[in-house]
Order: sequence, then structure tokens, then C-alpha cells
Amino acid sequence: MGLFRNVYLRWKALRLPWRSDVYAGSDLEGNLYFERIVRGACRSRRHVVYRKNLAVSDYSDKVIPVQWQAWMRHTRAQAPTVAELIQDIRRQERIAANVRQLAASEARAAGSIAGSAQTAPPNPAAPNPAAPNPAVPQPQHQKSAPGEGFQPARWEPAAPGSG
Repeated sequence: MGLFRNVYLRWKALRLPWRSDVYAGSDLEGNLYFERIVRGACRSRRHVVYRKNLAVSDYSDKVIPVQWQAWMRHTRAQAPTVAELIQDIRRQERIAANVRQLAASEARAAGSIAGSAQTAPPNPAAPNPAAPNPAVPQPQHQKSAPGEGFQPARWEPAAPGSG
């Protein structure tokens, strides 16, 4: 940040009686977050000034970090710090590295299982566990949902006068 910008933002962060918008902070993308103190209202209004000019269709919650979303929705009282945002990015990078490492280990394990299955010759004398055995009675289909086998009966209206 330039010196002039830094001084300007510190000046905007001061809660002076005549100021309506107070600077709350910025994220790593350069978006600026402000809080508007409304006299007589239950809570303040919070808004963001985006660094990039976006088309109306491009505005979404994914443009700003989750910590700032929580602040803007009054879920958290204090605005997030830059250190907190950096810590969250490092956490996301660690999770992504762990996911890549887990996927690689699962691929190696699947490859070793597939490789061992391909190298073993099939034994024609051994019974195939997937084939049904005619000597063992096969279980009947069990209903998986309460109304799975329901068939409505024929409906006939009652005769007039009976009832």
C-alpha cells in the first residue's frame, strides 16, 4: 500500500461524529469494507467497495472471503484482520496438499490391488463367489421402502342411501 492510501484509510477509520461511513478494513484482494452508523437503528449497515469494477452479474458471495462475509452479515462483531485471512489461506493450502496426497495414496493402493488381481491366474476349480449357487436358496426381494409394492384396489363409490 502506498503511503497516501495508508494515511487516507487510517483517516477514514476514525469514528468522527460527522462521518457516516467508517472504514473497517480490507481483504487481500484490495476490497474495502465500510460500516455506516445509522442513528436510531438497531445495528449498522455494512458494505464493500470492490477493487475491480465487476459487471452486475459477477457480484456474488464468492468474491469476498468468508470472514468478511460473516462480518457483513453481523455474524461476527469484529472485522477480520489481514493475519487471520493469511492464516486461512495457509490452512486451505494445507488441506489441498493433504487431499492431493490422499488421492495419490489411494491411486497407488487401487493400482496395487488391480495389479495383484491381474497377476493371479484364475483357478477354474475354485468356486466363483459372485455366481449364484443353485444348492443355496436365494433370498426373496426385500421391500426397501414402505410403499414400494403398494397397488391400489379398485374404487367404487358407495350407493346412495347407504352410509
